[in-house]
Amino acid sequence: MNTRISAAVLFVAACATTAACAAPSETPASRPQTQVPVPFGGAVPALTDGHQRRLDGLERRLADACVAERGVEAEPLDLPAPSAVSDETPAWNPYGLLTEDFAAKEGYGITGPVLRGEPSLREEPERDTGDDEEAYRKALTGTDAHRETVRLPTGESFTVNTDGCQFRAGEELYGPGWDRLMYTYQFLANQVVEEVERSPEVERARSRWASCMADAGHPVAAGSSAQDPVVERAETAENRAADGAGGQTALREAAAYELAVARGDARCQRESGLWDAVADAQRTAERPLADAHHATLTAYAKALNQAVHRL
Repeated sequence: MNTRISAAVLFVAACATTAACAAPSETPASRPQTQVPVPFGGAVPALTDGHQRRLDGLERRLADACVAERGVEAEPLDLPAPSAVSDETPAWNPYGLLTEDFAAKEGYGITGPVLRGEPSLREEPERDTGDDEEAYRKALTGTDAHRETVRLPTGESFTVNTDGCQFRAGEELYGPGWDRLMYTYQFLANQVVEEVERSPEVERARSRWASCMADAGHPVAAGSSAQDPVVERAETAENRAADGAGGQTALREAAAYELAVARGDARCQRESGLWDAVADAQRTAERPLADAHHATLTAYAKALNQAVHRL
């Protein structure tokens, strides 16, 4: 992607946007996958992965139109439509939580889209940016002559070229001051996630989860994710499918492996109490930040809603 949100994610070593917290009466098995806990979920609108990808596509079309208006010839970027499962998954899942219903149907949502023949969303499609690459780059990202340093309420700062089409597309879609709101949210959210993961309750729950996964035959190395070997197998199978020679069989085998790991993962999350531990720790971690930055979070939510209404 290179999308605006993904750029922010790389900037703060976190992932990016939002979803709402689940109702207390629901269990991890029955609640929608889109209701995973995320920082400030009660104040910020829930976006599915499908929402976010459509927003990214609209923003890129606005940027391409801006580039064309400046007389720079470049092929517009034709991002593929979101996969069928995108509207059932959250735009951001910072703790890697998984419901048993979703796991039983889609696993992690990795191999299914490939088997259905849906286009890959992991990489932007190649395109012709014209004969003058430097002119295209300046039109898209702007020039140092219009570089500004913006100080965030959290104390950090970032620089941006305000004459770039990428910057102006974000302002057009989300409203004035979007970059400042986006980066502030990301820094605040990253603080919450880090504090949640350090909490003793979550550490104990993750230890119980790891023991459960090992007992289920899917041991997970410390600091890694249960999805890592699934992604590796899926990529290997996808490459084999592209080359022929038993690729579809490899994909089906990768899909079966994904379902087995994901089902175990979701069950172990429930049995270890991971969902509740994360939700409780997050409420504690985000409360002082939500109070201190209420106006910024409100403005960020308003900007997201404004953009979604354009879809």
